[in-house]
Amino acid sequence: MKDFEGFIKNYATRDFFYFFAEKSIEIYKNQVEKLDEHLVCNITFPLNIIQHGFIHKQAKVMLSAWDIPNMAYLSITNSNDYRNDIMTEQLAGRVVNLYRGYENKHSGSEYIGNNGLPSIFKYLMGMSYEQFKYANPAWIYQNYNRNYHMLIGSPNINREKIVDINVITNELFGLTAEELLAVEWIIWWLCSIHPDPLSAPEELYRKKENSILTKKNLERVISYYSVTYEQVRNSSLRKQIFYNKPFVITQKTKETIAVSFYLVQMMIADGLYWLIRDYYHNNHWGTKFIIAFGEMFEDYFEELAGLYLPKNSWHKIPEERKKSADYYVEVDEAVFLFELKSGLLGLGAKQQVPDVGQIDIFYNRNIKEAYEQLKASEQEYKGEKPVIKVFLLVCAPWARSNG
Repeated sequence: MKDFEGFIKNYATRDFFYFFAEKSIEIYKNQVEKLDEHLVCNITFPLNIIQHGFIHKQAKVMLSAWDIPNMAYLSITNSNDYRNDIMTEQLAGRVVNLYRGYENKHSGSEYIGNNGLPSIFKYLMGMSYEQFKYANPAWIYQNYNRNYHMLIGSPNINREKIVDINVITNELFGLTAEELLAVEWIIWWLCSIHPDPLSAPEELYRKKENSILTKKNLERVISYYSVTYEQVRNSSLRKQIFYNKPFVITQKTKETIAVSFYLVQMMIADGLYWLIRDYYHNNHWGTKFIIAFGEMFEDYFEELAGLYLPKNSWHKIPEERKKSADYYVEVDEAVFLFELKSGLLGLGAKQQVPDVGQIDIFYNRNIKEAYEQLKASEQEYKGEKPVIKVFLLVCAPWARSNG
């Protein structure tokens, strides 16, 4: 019996990952409809099985939304668009069952079996970082709103140390940041209907003659977030490349297809942040943006504190040579210490078989360091109220990083 990789070698890549890209839309729509019940981001397919050698039964096999990018990656790396067999609904149960076998074989169970509880928790951390952003559809709006607020909207956040995002969007797309966002939301809407947004007639979304919602502008933006098969095959990120570039240009027809609707959502949610950070990276400007964004994160905290906390209840701790927390908040019953960290977990760490080394780096640079700073400030406190230590990460468990 063939395994998953052996099976998909006979199937045309474009049709294979297009089929599952459509399933990602179906999963999302079902998930949103059932949001009040539970956060479900999977779908089941019927599978004919034989038990005990002679009993014919029909079982169900489950496909989770986060499986789809890896299935697309394996199809691209093991096949091409010129194979004869075509993926169909009738084959779905068998294909997904074969993928479940592939996943079990490459699950990292050996690492879990050979390590203690702390290492297992780190492994689960990497797995959950990927899963949470699929399981919580509200994440796209929360992250999008925060990034917009910090990078464009708020008058209370100092952006003087970073390049104006409008300069970047104009250079890359010939659009202002607001125009870019309008185009991206149209792309999001089109991708919620079908995985190939550029196949939609322009009159569907262009309602005015002078509108910036043109096919040309959609092509510019989608091209920025697209990769070819060859780029996918040569990428050290492997399937994680789709979190950076959610669109794939097919080999035979040169169509541009979204691997998963969820990946398009992630592009929207974190797009502003990564446009700036990648711009700095491509211009070899080191960590200038990362440092500046850390200061902007403090501005954001102070803005929220000013809105929601009683006046004079919160204070910034003066920066000195010794390590300390960033802020303290004193209320009647306790003192809260806050340490803010704007570091991001590497992309290789946020998957079902995580790079534990990247988790260790993130832990040492952020969590461990934050704890030491909070502990130092706690020891400096001479009052009698209990001290509650809090560290805030700019990166929620579902945020994107390019490793």
